[in-house]
Amino acid sequence: MTTYAYVGPEDIRKAVRPGGGGARIRTPDELDAFLSARPADELAEPFTFVVDASMTLRLAPRRSEHVACADGKPVRAAGELGFARTSSGWTLAYASNQSTGYCPDPESWRSLAAALTRVGIGGDAHTGGYTHPITYRRCPSCAEWNSVQDAHFVCALCDADLPADHRTGPTDLALLADEEGNSVRITVLGRHPRMVAGLAAEIVVETPFVSGRLELSLWRRRLETWGHALDAALHRGEDIAWMTVERGPSISIRLTGERDCPEVIVEDVTISMATVCVPVDLPGNWIDSHQQKLRDVLTLWNPED
Repeated sequence: MTTYAYVGPEDIRKAVRPGGGGARIRTPDELDAFLSARPADELAEPFTFVVDASMTLRLAPRRSEHVACADGKPVRAAGELGFARTSSGWTLAYASNQSTGYCPDPESWRSLAAALTRVGIGGDAHTGGYTHPITYRRCPSCAEWNSVQDAHFVCALCDADLPADHRTGPTDLALLADEEGNSVRITVLGRHPRMVAGLAAEIVVETPFVSGRLELSLWRRRLETWGHALDAALHRGEDIAWMTVERGPSISIRLTGERDCPEVIVEDVTISMATVCVPVDLPGNWIDSHQQKLRDVLTLWNPED
């Protein structure tokens, strides 16, 4: 089941205090105790909920932030739940995946259904999914999150097309480019069709003289080594050598090349046995921006799923 990292405003995440999360509901008795203690005005409206990584349901008053309910951690599901008391106990009256902090897919219902079964709410409550399912998409142009209305996959902010088959669409891990038309780009395309917990990606080289494209497979350890290489370049001024001891393509970055600017070297030792060296006049903040791109990839694609 998919895990969703927080994608909302950073100031809200930073305001989360450890130990202040939603009530953990693990048994029917805990659900009954929590709901029975709520005043009538709270019971009249839905509660904020998350299902955490351990598949535990957590509840908080409706106006609570989801990231606070989750103690700032990733979730399996998030949204709003309404309950009603019947002669046989509590039942589910309403369920939504409305959470702009996590933007979970409608498929997160499976995690919620499992958590509800654990606390004694099952049967008919699980047959239809969310009462009002919401489809979220991240705009590949402006990075704004959108809730899709009436299958209209267009960004409300910039009018760019939204990806139809995945909540984020292709995501750049690296974009090393200058005004001379030289660039090396690494883009995550989606889940790898044959590799569990892997991502399908591509390396694209474009210059006025030569261009090319290579397929690339990524997983968490590879992404972490990219992060370590960026840290070493930032803090110790070390050149970058990424994937040089593994099968498949590799990328190296000489911070000071022969043309008094960084050089990006792409080697394809497995298939074409070709090497391309691309001089790129990078901006001064390129390492910071690529550390952010890496965080975005890890957040949006979560290669451990």
